[in-house]
Amino acid sequence: MHEDVSLFNELKRRNVFRVGIAYAVGSWLLIQVADILLEAFEAPAWTLRFIIICLGIGFPVAMFFAWAFELTPEGIKREHEVDRSQSITPHTGR
Repeated sequence: MHEDVSLFNELKRRNVFRVGIAYAVGSWLLIQVADILLEAFEAPAWTLRFIIICLGIGFPVAMFFAWAFELTPEGIKREHEVDRSQSITPHTGR
């Protein structure tokens, strides 16, 4: 049980949940806009399916980058290169 709580806290600290929610909302919005525009331009039906598949494949990639990297004032750094006492992760998520 203790490992579950620490994993949850680590996911929260690294903003993995925020990235996942932002990706899901952004993907949903993109699909809605694409659905309207593709219909207006009479695009083939497979085009929307292709966009959805690409977004689905991109989700785990986005989760990996949210886990492995941290946004700092100096730019993007690997998570293990950032001193936790000087981490600005709680501020970057806002």
